[in-house]
Amino acid sequence: MDARSASISFTRKSRQDLERLLEDALRRKIFPGIELLVAVGDELLLHEAWGQLEVGPEDKPLQTGTLFDIASITKPIATATCVLVLLEQGALGMEDKVARFFPEFDTPEKGGISVRHLLTHTSGLPDWVDLYSETQGPAEALQRLLNTPLGVPTGSAMIYSDVGFLILGELVRRLSGTTLAEFFHRHVGHPLGLRETSFHPLEQGLALTVAPTQYCPYREQLLRGVVHDENSHVFGGEGGNAGLFSTARDLWRFARMILGGGALDGVRILSSRTVQRMIANHNPPRLPPRGLGWDMKGEGFGYMSCGELMRAGAVGHTGFTGTSLWIEPQEGLTVVVLTNRVNIARERNQADMMRFRPRLHNLLVSTFCDR
Repeated sequence: MDARSASISFTRKSRQDLERLLEDALRRKIFPGIELLVAVGDELLLHEAWGQLEVGPEDKPLQTGTLFDIASITKPIATATCVLVLLEQGALGMEDKVARFFPEFDTPEKGGISVRHLLTHTSGLPDWVDLYSETQGPAEALQRLLNTPLGVPTGSAMIYSDVGFLILGELVRRLSGTTLAEFFHRHVGHPLGLRETSFHPLEQGLALTVAPTQYCPYREQLLRGVVHDENSHVFGGEGGNAGLFSTARDLWRFARMILGGGALDGVRILSSRTVQRMIANHNPPRLPPRGLGWDMKGEGFGYMSCGELMRAGAVGHTGFTGTSLWIEPQEGLTVVVLTNRVNIARERNQADMMRFRPRLHNLLVSTFCDR
């Protein structure tokens, strides 16, 4: 295996264990290549890439610094963060009813849904609806989105919902009077120095190698620098649920801002109190824990992509394309995992990816953290 851009000398056993795990995943075609970044605070411990950029005859090696479609990691980094910026600007409150902004929600069934319910996936809205295959553009898709019926009563369950974050993306647009991409750039990306993070990276002219996702029959093209998620595509590539592209180092920079209580290098994005709320659990004990936009490591709630060894209270998120970001505030630990597994298959390797993720995180935590 050709490992590039090493930043740390492993013990022989740790190196062998990591390479054995990654070689097995590459051999079983869980993904064509993988980029890993591990850091504690401002100290970079590991940043390497293995495998290939994509499936194909060129056999081009994956390099560190590749731009990935981070899919649902868009939810905490862009959408939830923008909602919290609006909260600090006084434009909304966590307990504001969504019906205040969208008359379609002013019904007996949906009238109790708050902004907090959307951010914590407790609104009762379903996980997904098809907004693209039979709609004629974003206006019709938006009406279908806003009229989506509940799957379960509000507050009764935690149902991970792309639908809820599509609505939050539209909320940012309505309250800010601009696009989600522009609001994120103006209030988060640009001040934080995320030079390699963007919606619409091809239009922004980011001069980076882009990991392709997959051939899309709906759009009749191999997607490279174009959002993989079809619903997000209908909303101009920035649906609130997906659409952001980023690199491992920019994701680490965002994580350092969170670990720094909302500030990095003298620039404040959110107040420390807002960040504390963002990464705190807002769900009752009977439901899986959730921060505001973040998944959260709990105990006794089954599968966790971050594995068993991260401490309770760690926050993170995965992306359908094969990406993940986990942050453990107590240790100051950041783990970024970037793959484009959908370049191989949309569904066939998904179960293998789910099994791989906790094994990888367990190995990395045991290697880099004193337990």
